[in-house]
Amino acid sequence: MTTGDAAGHPRPRSGGRHAATRPPITAQTWVLPRTFGALARARGLVRDTLATWGWPDDRTDDVVQVVSELVGNVLRHTSAEAQLTLAPTADGLHIRVGDHARGLLVLQRPANVEGGYGLRLLDLLTTEWTVEQHASGKQVYAHIRR
Repeated sequence: MTTGDAAGHPRPRSGGRHAATRPPITAQTWVLPRTFGALARARGLVRDTLATWGWPDDRTDDVVQVVSELVGNVLRHTSAEAQLTLAPTADGLHIRVGDHARGLLVLQRPANVEGGYGLRLLDLLTTEWTVEQHASGKQVYAHIRR
């Protein structure tokens, strides 16, 4: 006998040879060019992907907020396209946003109505985040627990 999970996929109640199995969830990567609507597209891709993976709505909202901030920074402050990757982990989700710009993230003090809240937002919504600078640009990594 099987029961369903939050996404409606069958889940075996007990082990056995006839138990239904779900395909493994793999990382998803998208390249987002600097075009009108790219940020809205990123938000939609994240929502659709996390819904497919069975993520709870409240945590999906947090992921969308983090992705919006990171992708938005690339599109707003560089002339580069953004590369977005979502990768499930045992306890949550890794988010990676990369670009081909050489500038580092800068914490604005004090934050004001025009901005400066992004890195503070990462501190609030993620369990950890980091930036890696490379010769060809940078990667921002963040982790959110499910």
